[in-house]
Amino acid sequence: MSCCGQKRQAWRKSEVTRVQPPSSSSPPVLQNPSVLYFLGETSLVIKGTVTGNTYLFADRNTGLSVDERDLPEFMTMGIFKTTLPGQEK
Repeated sequence: MSCCGQKRQAWRKSEVTRVQPPSSSSPPVLQNPSVLYFLGETSLVIKGTVTGNTYLFADRNTGLSVDERDLPEFMTMGIFKTTLPGQEK
């Protein structure tokens, strides 16, 4: 009766390779955070290439703390400011 043994072996193999869902983790610790304001018209989800942090800008003029290591790349995009438009000094 090799049939049942093969099914059992296949089941065990699938149990070993099954991907576990990520556990809920705490928010990333930001290094010298700076507030960035998004100037776009819609929401934006962007990933910092240096830190790997994911940032969600909900809509225009949304201010969000960003890790200083991701800041230079974001600023080159031309869709972010460090102060709200109209409040520049």
